[in-house]
Amino acid sequence: MRAHENQICRRRTRAMTTITVPQVVPSPVEDAEALMKAFQGWGTDEQAVIYILAHRDAAQRKLIRQAYEEKYNELLTDRLQSELSGDLQTAMGYWVLDPTERQAVIANAATKCIDEEYPVIVEIACANSPAELLEVKQAYHAIYKRSLEEDVAAGATGNLRNLLVALVSTYRYDGDEVNGGLARSEAKIIQADVKNGVTADHGELIRVLGTRSRAQLGATFNCFRDEHGTTVTKALLHGSDPTGYARVLRTAARCIADTDKYFAKVLRNAMHKSGTDEESLLRVVVMHAEKDLRAIKDEFHRRASVALEQAIAKETSGDFKTFIMALVGTSQ
Repeated sequence: MRAHENQICRRRTRAMTTITVPQVVPSPVEDAEALMKAFQGWGTDEQAVIYILAHRDAAQRKLIRQAYEEKYNELLTDRLQSELSGDLQTAMGYWVLDPTERQAVIANAATKCIDEEYPVIVEIACANSPAELLEVKQAYHAIYKRSLEEDVAAGATGNLRNLLVALVSTYRYDGDEVNGGLARSEAKIIQADVKNGVTADHGELIRVLGTRSRAQLGATFNCFRDEHGTTVTKALLHGSDPTGYARVLRTAARCIADTDKYFAKVLRNAMHKSGTDEESLLRVVVMHAEKDLRAIKDEFHRRASVALEQAIAKETSGDFKTFIMALVGTSQ
């Protein structure tokens, strides 16, 4: 069953990817040699590095890493860290990793300051399919010799811990079947939980968010809106919340309810008038370029009335701009 889920995900991914790969691709050894040439001399040829790595898919990049290590007896990831700097260094460092390893590394960094970086954990837990989340957790365990769940539990406290552990621990049903009666009853449960505001531990809302399928939650959220004339996320805005916990609940609900809309909003916020949040920008682009960035781009355009490429071109510069634009499907 898991193999079938992965096959469906791969077909969907090919349709939604934004990177372009040449019809004729050099061998991994040739790419490794070209990268070494870019590293040598008076300064790194960042454009050459981008030209190669931004236009190779995950399987091709893995072969390049292997060829580079065998030929030069050093890790490509280490060499990139020493040759690049700034946001390009961060983005490229994530990009050359295997996609599941990349998410594991990003999740680990988030657990170190989870009160601020909780959206990263929410995104990994809620935007992935059950099979994909399981693969990320397996990669995390292989790299860090600990489970993602225990690091999340160690980094968070109180209600934040309860919610995030529930989200990363689940293996949701991934089909389209919905129980209408359950949706109506749980919409009422959520209303009672939300009505109590910050005095509640939101245990029932955590249970629902942490166990139900995306389709079931969609039905429950629709019932809530039909019954109360507002969305669950807007209902969570009511009242004061000195702990900020309602924001975490809203983040999880929004990410589950409509993943494309959620990430389009993250990108819009990352390129706000007050300044560019390069970390959020590169995280979304790097993590989704080979998965579903095309759909996110379409949603961004609908919401912002401007193409994502145009927004990025306006808010970024230099080699980082060249790299990110290549990943979103526009070479500079």
